[in-house]
Amino acid sequence: MHRPNKLKQKLQAGGKAAACWLFSNSSDMAEIVAGAGFDALMIDHEHGSGSLETAIDQHRAVRSVSDVTVLMRVPWNDTVLIKRALDTGMDGIMVPSVNTAEEARAVVAACRYPPTGIRSAGFGAARAGGYGRTAREYRDNLDQDLMIVCQIETKEAVGNIESIAAVDGVDMLFIGPNDLSGSINKLAEFDDPEVKALFEEARDRIKASPAYLGCISKGPRQTNELFAQGFDFLLCAGDTGLVATAADDLLKNLKR
Repeated sequence: MHRPNKLKQKLQAGGKAAACWLFSNSSDMAEIVAGAGFDALMIDHEHGSGSLETAIDQHRAVRSVSDVTVLMRVPWNDTVLIKRALDTGMDGIMVPSVNTAEEARAVVAACRYPPTGIRSAGFGAARAGGYGRTAREYRDNLDQDLMIVCQIETKEAVGNIESIAAVDGVDMLFIGPNDLSGSINKLAEFDDPEVKALFEEARDRIKASPAYLGCISKGPRQTNELFAQGFDFLLCAGDTGLVATAADDLLKNLKR
């Protein structure tokens, strides 16, 4: 059965989307987080510990309780990694460190089947196509349903935002604050004037482009502040962080 991308629909309607990382490889954690009501979940395979097998388990667990949009961040801008991630049935992908329009076109081409891309056509056997049962439906709706997110993580990428955002198929540009600061040798120095200026330049140039504006945030206060600045999509929590914070807060407040 065709399932439209609810995240894309919400953003197209002008809504703001709050999402959660899945850094662990736990299907139990995925199921618990999915029941909370986030607009999207992002399985992280750049820094997370999961495999394709655990990602499929997580996706199944999410679907047992919710029709929330499930995305995956792949480790790198690589045709094979993107193909294998999408064949698992993800609703979209995020690709790290996309610095030029040429690299963005490579992302889109890896996601799409010919004639608009170069993705190998395994929809007759892959989970994304219902192991063949919904292959035609998957193929026919792919280009409109799939969410493609490119990360802006270097000073070079900031200078190319307009041309990256103009690439057909790129839905969102997502600022990676840590690597962006690291690209000017000031890793995580977020109070540094040069780091602040670069972040604000990236934010403003993406806002002026056709792409949705995404980033990470921490806690309700910062999340609301960034939404007020014009961000459309914020990864405002993570499964591992939620557990760690809850455990720390509990023990801090115990009298023992």
